[in-house]
Amino acid sequence: MFVEFAYFAGLTGSAMAVLTPDLWSPFPSYPAIYFFVAHGGIIVGAATLFGRIAPLRRSAVWRAFALLLAYAGVIGAFNKFFGANYMYLCRKPANASLLDVFGPWPVYLFASAAIGLALFWLLWLPVRPAGGAS
Repeated sequence: MFVEFAYFAGLTGSAMAVLTPDLWSPFPSYPAIYFFVAHGGIIVGAATLFGRIAPLRRSAVWRAFALLLAYAGVIGAFNKFFGANYMYLCRKPANASLLDVFGPWPVYLFASAAIGLALFWLLWLPVRPAGGAS
């Protein structure tokens, strides 16, 4: 289950971060370079992970998506308690991002979940086990 989560959530989340980075330090400062190296490392790791440690099984998309929603719930509680904004669950990033086209809070959370599920399905297509579409 965690390999599935790393594959789906790691690839989609880190790809979105790389495509629309919310940098608090200008490039090429150490924090900006670290941001891209860390997120790029997640992409490379997740892309090479599946099939080597554990193959993706039928219904992997649903398990990974359910785990992502549970994880978002835990992070949302953490954000509320500590005044943080991990995963941009409380507010959009300061810089322009794809979330800007998804509407105001909390509407963008539902739109993001729907887009995330669609991206999970797209990632599922090339690696799904033979003989099953679910």
